[in-house]
Amino acid sequence: MKRTALIILALVTSFGFGFAFKAIITKQTDDQPKKVTGIGGIFFKCKDPKKMRDWYKTNLGLNANAYGAVFEWHQGADSTKKGFTQWSPLMKKQNTLNLRPKTL
Repeated sequence: MKRTALIILALVTSFGFGFAFKAIITKQTDDQPKKVTGIGGIFFKCKDPKKMRDWYKTNLGLNANAYGAVFEWHQGADSTKKGFTQWSPLMKKQNTLNLRPKTL
């Protein structure tokens, strides 16, 4: 379980660094409107979601309820706009990464 949690944490971290790095090296122009503004949710399968939430709380300090945890952040270009990302371990058959589309 620790290995799975560390792999998921590494994937999420690398994904986040990828977004940050791309934002630094590219400049958005008006003729290229954004279609995705960020990550809306990270949902992953596990055998025992409660045990996984407890492990993340004990080892990483992540306060999660029965549905997981919500991360609040501010969009880089406009710090007045808030965004949220949901993290949830679930007993489902597949992992899911939800993106935040600009048009919704």
